[in-house]
Amino acid sequence: MNRHGIFSAGCTLLLAFGLASTAAAGAATPPKIHWKSEHITLPTSDLTFSGPGGQVLNTYCLMCHSADFVNEQPAVPLATWKIEVSKMEKAFGAPIPANQIDHIAEVLYQRFGPPKP
Repeated sequence: MNRHGIFSAGCTLLLAFGLASTAAAGAATPPKIHWKSEHITLPTSDLTFSGPGGQVLNTYCLMCHSADFVNEQPAVPLATWKIEVSKMEKAFGAPIPANQIDHIAEVLYQRFGPPKP
């Protein structure tokens, strides 16, 4: 038997073993899942932003986040804020106009300052 024949026989054997394993695994009954409803109450807050840039944060950040959550963010570089705000719009679908992304990032950067060295 040449190399090609040995290779073909080996592939056939592996394929047969794989099919047998799949059939045996498919025959097992999967465990039953018991779903249970949960009820949670999310905290609310009347806190809003004031001062320079407060209106833009109230308009575009508070639709999804609480002011408390925003105020807990760390100081990061301006470029990081731009990435984060852009992610809210692109990945999560926040209705933030493209022409507001840089402005929101700048406001957040001014509020939280640059990272400490």
